[in-house]
Amino acid sequence: MATDLDTRATEIATPFGRVRLDWVDEQIVRLELGPYAPRAGRVCSRGHVPASARAQALCARLLEYFDGARVEFDYSLPAGLGTPFQRRVWSALRAIPYGSYVTYAELALQAGLPVGAARAAGQACARNPVPILLPCHRVVGAGGALTGFGAGMAWKIALLRLEGIGIDDDRLATIARR
Repeated sequence: MATDLDTRATEIATPFGRVRLDWVDEQIVRLELGPYAPRAGRVCSRGHVPASARAQALCARLLEYFDGARVEFDYSLPAGLGTPFQRRVWSALRAIPYGSYVTYAELALQAGLPVGAARAAGQACARNPVPILLPCHRVVGAGGALTGFGAGMAWKIALLRLEGIGIDDDRLATIARR
């Protein structure tokens, strides 16, 4: 993996707070959601503008996502990011469509893990370096409970609502699948 000297950053101001993208060789290696701070205003970006057309397209799609567009991300994990187990779970995250969700137990099964591996799948989600691109916010606890999200529950709720998923008292309003 590259050193900090090889890393460049882009910041995006969203209606929910700051999003920082760390780039190494035109690949996003980290996406950090800043403090949840809802505000009115347009989405804008500043900082490093990646040179490659593919990286620029990814930034544009993120801006579209925060504008409320239904966006699926074409993101490939850079080599060396995460353990083989984490990469297996993170790969399964990519299969959760926009506006949908799965439980941690369902995610574990989709990743080909044994029954009872929900907690381990949750730990892999907690170490996801690129939330939104690998949509760990779309994973919920049994019965629709909203549990765990590295950037905080306010971000998780905001992202699920942005995607049209109803929330009521820190639970999914309905657990019916779309």
